[in-house]
Amino acid sequence: MRDAKTVLDQYFLEMRWRCLSLAADLDRVERAERGPAVLSNDPRMQKLREGLAVLLDSSGNRAERVLMTFSDTSPPPKR
Repeated sequence: MRDAKTVLDQYFLEMRWRCLSLAADLDRVERAERGPAVLSNDPRMQKLREGLAVLLDSSGNRAERVLMTFSDTSPPPKR
């Protein structure tokens, strides 16, 4: 197994790019007509905020927790 520094060295630029890409996407939404209202009221933005909070939490298992944040866990409709 590789050590943490080696893994970070390998993936840092890609992780940095993902952060910049998300920031640019949010900037585009904000600059669009009614952007600030969408950023503050849209339920998808709440899910993104929850996902970002998971990323900042150091308790591990982030990928699964982010996936569950965006998953629909409601029961399927009855047939």
